[in-house]
Parts: sequence; structure tokens; C-alpha cells
Amino acid sequence: MKKWKTVVALLLMAFAIVFDWHWFWAVFIFLGLLHVIQSGEIHFVESVTKKETPKLYWAMVTIWILLGAYSMREYLTF
Repeated sequence: MKKWKTVVALLLMAFAIVFDWHWFWAVFIFLGLLHVIQSGEIHFVESVTKKETPKLYWAMVTIWILLGAYSMREYLTF
């Protein structure tokens, strides 16, 4: 099946919404961050590259890290 990872991600997103899985969004964000850091490019509203606009690129990476940590906040507190 072509694009099976996309289909699985969409199904998991639906489950995350229905079952209120906050941890899923953190995992989803962190997996996206791995790809972003490896490729040096972020596709958000438009393409942002580390080479072309490094300050904006790293600002967006930082924001995504904070959003992932925020999504995990209830699982990280003791």
C-alpha cells in the first residue's frame, strides 16, 4: 500500500481525538521534529529551510519542542 504511514497516522490521530490521548500529540510532534532536524526543512505554512532562514528555522524547532513538552506535561509530573 502506498503511503501506509500517512494512513496509519491519520487513523491514530482520529483515535487520539476520540480517546483524548495527549501523549500521542507529543509523540507525533517529536517524530516530526526528528524528520525536520534530519532534513533541515520545515513545511508549515510555507517551506522554511535551515540554510535559507536559520533563525526562523530554529525558532520553529524550539516552539515545536515546547509544544511537545506541553503535551506531555501531565505524564511528566509526579
